[in-house]
Amino acid sequence: MAKKTTGKLYKAGTRGFWYIRYQFGGKDTRTRLLNPDGKPITREKEAQAAANRLLARIHETNKAEQLRTLKNDLQDAEQAAADAAAMLLNSRATIADGWRLFMSCPKRPASCKRFPADAIPRHTTAANYRSYYDRFSGWINEHSPAARLLSDVTPEIAAAFMEQIRQEGAPGTFNKYLQFFNCFFQTLANAGKITSENPFRDIDRAAPEYNSKKPLTVEQIARLIDRAAGEMRLLVALGYFTGLRLGDCCTLQWREIDLLRGVIERVPRKTAHTVKDKTQAAVKIGIPPYLFQMLAAVPEPERVGYLLPQFAEKYLDKGNHQITRQILKHFHDCGIETHRAGTGVQTTTDPETGGTVKSGCRAVVEVGFHSLRYSYISHNAEAGTPAAVIQRNAGHASPAMTEHYTKISDRAAVKYAAALQLPIADAEEVAPAAGDAPERAALRRLADTLPIEEVREILNHIRRA
Repeated sequence: MAKKTTGKLYKAGTRGFWYIRYQFGGKDTRTRLLNPDGKPITREKEAQAAANRLLARIHETNKAEQLRTLKNDLQDAEQAAADAAAMLLNSRATIADGWRLFMSCPKRPASCKRFPADAIPRHTTAANYRSYYDRFSGWINEHSPAARLLSDVTPEIAAAFMEQIRQEGAPGTFNKYLQFFNCFFQTLANAGKITSENPFRDIDRAAPEYNSKKPLTVEQIARLIDRAAGEMRLLVALGYFTGLRLGDCCTLQWREIDLLRGVIERVPRKTAHTVKDKTQAAVKIGIPPYLFQMLAAVPEPERVGYLLPQFAEKYLDKGNHQITRQILKHFHDCGIETHRAGTGVQTTTDPETGGTVKSGCRAVVEVGFHSLRYSYISHNAEAGTPAAVIQRNAGHASPAMTEHYTKISDRAAVKYAAALQLPIADAEEVAPAAGDAPERAALRRLADTLPIEEVREILNHIRRA
């Protein structure tokens, strides 16, 4: 605490006014003393009383200032300590160690709690998240090598990374990345692993683009099966006759196939880790005669393990990308175009240099293995299979999802349209056109009354003749 402020009294001037001289705030100050009425003081005793009042006020002001300074010093010290603690905490949260930190948070997503950080199975949500983070850390090393800590990731760096994702992927992929990184930084902050702000927080989601796969016609499916060989033939047949997803077809086991009962029962891989009651999640799919013959043709001693051991090994070891490329090649070999026209890399020749020029946009796949699932649902719907059965077999959580998959073919549209007829009285029959032979008019009436299948048989017979 500083010394109490003191002063020196003195009288000056021809009128004998009293003054005080004192030090305050490092400055030498001289002040004429005034009585309570504001008039100059000429008597010493009164001057001493006025000086005491003045010095008392100065002393209190000085004391308050000292307390204020002390408080500020304490706040600065506390803030400095907090900043030092935050810096120490953030210094431990390196980008290289980010995934391990995330997996150590007790409030991490449930999909990441099922597995230890070093033993995450392929084709799980946790595996997808880890791939997102690995791509991010690799991008940081290449484009922002100075950023070593998670706290070094600025909103500008986050925006540049997400722009890269936007250019290379679909809006849905962009939104998956954004959702994960918002979750990643928020989870670390809630767990006290970092104190920095979430750099992805202000990035807007991309507007979704819906690109449903197209169903195939019966003729296309027959061509795909007939021209396939080995396990590919059975894989395509499984995709169409069961509606199972690619991963389920590749990893289907013989113990899930009951030829005596004529059904296939299994829990889809997509929901195997999220459902509590496995019995309620299992789908039961009847085996159509065509597929039954293919399965029954497999010698009984070979009906162990995976139905498609080669595809199972590829899928479980390297994922579905290699298998998907193999399937798309088979589609192309069968004359089925898989990409939307005008999308994908276009290769042309530069007329001046003669070199190869690549241009275009991201390829949009409209037809692929998932089209077999669309076809299974659509063709079942056209055949009159109850919607509840289709929903259960497809493993859909709601009728709305099954409805999304249902597509009506041209053949079905014409068939249903032909079913809408009105009775026509004899008197209202359309008269034959002038010059029409009676046989032509009779044939027209016959075509209007026969079922469409019989009309097709007659036409085929005429063509053969």
